[in-house]
Amino acid sequence: MPGETMLRVANVGDEAALERVRDVLDRLGVDYEHLRSEPDEDRFPQTAYFSVPDDAMEEVERALFGLCGEHGFDAEVL
Repeated sequence: MPGETMLRVANVGDEAALERVRDVLDRLGVDYEHLRSEPDEDRFPQTAYFSVPDDAMEEVERALFGLCGEHGFDAEVL
């Protein structure tokens, strides 16, 4: 069973922006889990944390790179 890595996406401005991140992960077919958001899930802007399988991280990073440029997200693997 592969390990998991945490993905942090900051500067998420609203629910639609958070949904864009989820859509990218869904399109990639990644088995991810939204762990938490800071300051909380109902306030924006927020930083969202996802658990993503290690073996999918390169693909996730490439896909989110374009999204970051378009929407001002700051995504990184922790």
